[in-house]
Amino acid sequence: SPQLVLRLYRARELAPAELPEVFAVLDRLTRRAGLRHRPRLYYVPSRLLNAFAVGRPDDAVIALTDGLLRSMTLRELAGILAHETSHIRNNDLWLMSLADLIGRLTRMMSLLGVFLLIFALPLWLGGAASLPWLLIPLLLFAPQLTVLMQLALSRAREFEADLDAAGLTGDPAGLASALAKLERY
Repeated sequence: SPQLVLRLYRARELAPAELPEVFAVLDRLTRRAGLRHRPRLYYVPSRLLNAFAVGRPDDAVIALTDGLLRSMTLRELAGILAHETSHIRNNDLWLMSLADLIGRLTRMMSLLGVFLLIFALPLWLGGAASLPWLLIPLLLFAPQLTVLMQLALSRAREFEADLDAAGLTGDPAGLASALAKLERY
């Protein structure tokens, strides 16, 4: 749940009076993205440079770390907020949650299959059952394949969010500057 994630990071909600320029940028991005509700902004007390979005499009949260707020210019923050807003608009949060659920189910079913295979081994050795040889590699490698597919999906969604963020801000150089700074740190 979003609240659980925010509690784990010891995040607190920011008031518009604390960062008026950032909230003005977020309001503008929300309108451009066609979202009905402005995402709530949360502050994460961490020196790491990070931002993430959680929740549903009608009740989304964008969390920004202290390190990010201290090291980025307003122009760079606009690019980062646009990137996170893009994730919200394109339902990436739901999509990645679904991919995670499928990955967990795959790992669980694979583990169950391996246990069943181990229990069937005496029957196979006794000649009472046949062993599905093609199923063994599938049981062993399905979790790793699922992880690789999740990574590919995540990378694709990140690139799409960067492209969308450049369109939302109308300032691709601001996002590029933020990404370059993140890469350096």
